[in-house]
Amino acid sequence: MLDDAGCEFAVLDAEAPDALTRIRGFVTRGIPVLVYGPHVRAELLRAAREAGAVAVPNSQVEATLRDLLA
Repeated sequence: MLDDAGCEFAVLDAEAPDALTRIRGFVTRGIPVLVYGPHVRAELLRAAREAGAVAVPNSQVEATLRDLLA
């Protein structure tokens, strides 16, 4: 695992084994989180949103990231 102590923005794969734990950790620290995943795994994207992340299907990552960083 990477050292995320200095992280100001996180981008995570919804299919990562520890994704929800990491999302909650970032959100608790006030760090914005963008989560991406396949549209066919809507339950993962929904869970990420419920944990406080912005969650989008893979096809929307680039556009959403641009908007969030603008």
